[in-house]
Amino acid sequence: MVRKIISLLLGTVLVISGIYGVLYLLYFTVYPVRTLYYLVPGGLFVIGIVILWEDLTKFLRRH
Repeated sequence: MVRKIISLLLGTVLVISGIYGVLYLLYFTVYPVRTLYYLVPGGLFVIGIVILWEDLTKFLRRH
């Protein structure tokens, strides 16, 4: 049960940080940003979605 809570919390934090990172790069940078720099927050977002997807599908299959 503790693992589920930690996993859900980690997935949520990664999704939020990925969205925040992309929005920060889009709206608050002064100079043009390389496309390569978008991979870091994009990767955080995708990893968070994968963690949440795994936990939520396991939860839904049980019930």
